[in-house]
Amino acid sequence: MDNRQTYISVIIRRLSYLKTEVTEFNTLNLTDINVFAENFYRDLFNTIGYTFDNTNFEENNFAHIDLIDEKNKIVIQVTSQNDNVKIKEAIDGFFANPENKDFKLKLLLISKDAKDYRTKFGKDFNHKEDVIDIKRLIAIINDIREIDKIKGIADFLDKNVLPERRKIESSEVETILALIEYLSKDNHRNLSVIPDNVDPEYKINRRFSEHSEFIMNQYKDLCSVYQMPLFESRKSIDGVTAIKISNYLKDESDMQLTKHNT
Repeated sequence: MDNRQTYISVIIRRLSYLKTEVTEFNTLNLTDINVFAENFYRDLFNTIGYTFDNTNFEENNFAHIDLIDEKNKIVIQVTSQNDNVKIKEAIDGFFANPENKDFKLKLLLISKDAKDYRTKFGKDFNHKEDVIDIKRLIAIINDIREIDKIKGIADFLDKNVLPERRKIESSEVETILALIEYLSKDNHRNLSVIPDNVDPEYKINRRFSEHSEFIMNQYKDLCSVYQMPLFESRKSIDGVTAIKISNYLKDESDMQLTKHNT
């Protein structure tokens, strides 16, 4: 793995973790994290090369603006909402002030993905470029050519978002894999009488239709967080053992779900 890929991997893991954390806090109506996120993303964008200030510390009244870059004439509203109403409200409110006419408005979604919006927002607002979710932010960073700048962003995230996270994740995954490997050995368990081939499409979208969106979102968020530690931890497992573990998990999952009529 070259240096660039290493740095991008750190960036993806840190931003994905933070996105999940904001989502979980907001689910419990603990929205103070959104306020802290404003300063975090101000500093992150400035690491990329911008000169944003948080308008909460400015004397002027900046409605519908959280971050402002006077030099590059860009403003950002940081939000955890991704619906059409929220975006239109932000655009209309921002451009209601004639003093904002020379600035470019961006919306930063810190916990939800951008939608394929069909609403014509107007005001020279292109949602494909001007609504920035975490996936798009990662793509913007990945498009940076200077390796030193990429490293600086990775170092910033490593310092500000769980600096010991990688070590903890690897240890955690290794422990889980060791436990599963032990349980999956033939002399420690009994296989179900009728093993079935598990169909993820059926299980998620039909069997758990009421929870399918939550399951898929959790998978997408956590996959990027645990993908690298999992890859590192499973290096010591041979192909045969991996197949046994996989079959064990499928079998155990099906037995438990059937037992509880789910």
